[in-house]
Amino acid sequence: MAQRIKTISCRDCTQRDICFRYLSRAQLMKADEQRLEVIYRPGEILCKQGTFASHIIYVRKGLVKVYIEGRGKNLILAVVSGGNLIGLTSLFGDAIFHYSAMAYDHCEVCLIDMQVFKKFILENASFGSAVIKNLNENTVRSYERIFSMSKKKIPGRFADLLIYFSENIFRSPSFALPFSRKELSDLASMSVESLSRIIRTFNDDDIISVKGRKVHIKNMELLRKVSDNG
Repeated sequence: MAQRIKTISCRDCTQRDICFRYLSRAQLMKADEQRLEVIYRPGEILCKQGTFASHIIYVRKGLVKVYIEGRGKNLILAVVSGGNLIGLTSLFGDAIFHYSAMAYDHCEVCLIDMQVFKKFILENASFGSAVIKNLNENTVRSYERIFSMSKKKIPGRFADLLIYFSENIFRSPSFALPFSRKELSDLASMSVESLSRIIRTFNDDDIISVKGRKVHIKNMELLRKVSDNG
């Protein structure tokens, strides 16, 4: 069950990033008054598609799966890490979450009142521009993921996933994945058997080395070629 906490003020938070650095001292104090810190355990739902969106979710720590729920099968839009916002599509328009989000591991988030967040956008141009930039970047990543899943073959899809993890999530060629093989295969839109085969192939080709859940990209240039060739 998610736990509510209150550890530090917005003004003093060292994990304050992206658009929040453009807020004035008074706005940070207002955000602090209208927010809630919550800890989510692996598998817990941060927001549910179709439910009322009363807040913007700022991910401080952890990994979150963002996905659209369908009949019998879900479409994973993205895996987001600390420093990202969830719920921006609900700001101006239908006041509902247009997707669901689930914690992959231990997650710390701040829930910021939707109306307060919207007010900051309207009265602070720099903050609004940063929010739009963040929304655009996430939209482009979703487009790239959808293209990869629908147009590329298994090697290209897995290469794209590894590059995304390395450059956008862990920001390192070496990282430990918090996913099971089933979760990883779902992210790459392939069967567990296909995932095992492609991991062996990439290992044999000296592109990556895998020990348990630890991954090291040994040849990023070759990995990009696999991605480009699809």
